[in-house]
Amino acid sequence: MRAIQFSAPGGPEVLEMIELPIPEPGFGEVLVRADSIGVGKPDVLMRTGVYRWSPPLPAILGNEMSGHIEKIGQGVKSLEVGQPVLVFGTGGGRYAEFNSVSTSLVTPLPNNIDLEDAVSIPNYVIAWSLLFEAFGRKKPEYAYVNGAAGGLGTAIIDLCRSEDISILAGVSSEKKCKFVTEYGASAAINYSKDEVIPRVIEFTEGRGVDVVFDQLVGPNFVNTLDMLAPLGMIISYNALAGLPEKELFSELRARAGKSLAVRCFSWHCYDNDIEKRRELVQNVVDQFSVRDLKPPIFKRLPLSEARLAHEIIDSREVMGKLILKP
Repeated sequence: MRAIQFSAPGGPEVLEMIELPIPEPGFGEVLVRADSIGVGKPDVLMRTGVYRWSPPLPAILGNEMSGHIEKIGQGVKSLEVGQPVLVFGTGGGRYAEFNSVSTSLVTPLPNNIDLEDAVSIPNYVIAWSLLFEAFGRKKPEYAYVNGAAGGLGTAIIDLCRSEDISILAGVSSEKKCKFVTEYGASAAINYSKDEVIPRVIEFTEGRGVDVVFDQLVGPNFVNTLDMLAPLGMIISYNALAGLPEKELFSELRARAGKSLAVRCFSWHCYDNDIEKRRELVQNVVDQFSVRDLKPPIFKRLPLSEARLAHEIIDSREVMGKLILKP
């Protein structure tokens, strides 16, 4: 089988197509033939060597794929050959034509979920966890998300749209503004040229947003506190622009009259709670089966063009989900 491997951290050029034997499923495992493989920012973090949960090198990239069960290992009773499934785990291994994986990483899919849509379900799982687990209060009235045009950003927009939450989307170009508003954002802000905080305050009629989903952070992060409503929260799920220059706690205390909060979220908080992780994934699969959730697909590329896929991710061109097809 073909797979994409890298032996040292670096740019897209470190990705190499290799040939491997098709693995045999062990006890408690199933062999899955890939239909669609998701490409996302965690793959880039792993490729560049900054993802703290990266497997030892050489390693195969990828955290998410959809496909059909090809073979069942001993001890597996609840799954069947030919069944459509989602494979979602954060340790890599998905950039391959076949995966032999523990059933703890496998979620059966109803027949009415398209397998290309299914590869975006992990984005929606993270989005759901951010919105209803990490925020952990009543449903927000207003939310803001930066980097909103990518796979996770669009999942947050789609969930907010379906939950009647007004969602403001921060993006880096006018083209992306058009994309996210057509997709379902209540409004878009081009933060490459516009001041975000005044726009947010104006849109919310002076109130501010209840929650900010922030993957950037950056030197001026504490300024984001000023777009929050009382009891508002910033949920940081990455820090792609670096850490704040100002000391955060003193800035929170300076705004104590609004009782604000900052939470750092990682899906890895569920690493030792497999049942909770399974529950969250199953919940989103169920939502996909019965609700009008439709992830936008940016581009489909052959598995052999994984380097190109990463060049596209690095260029920040992606609007929606980028998929590799074996």
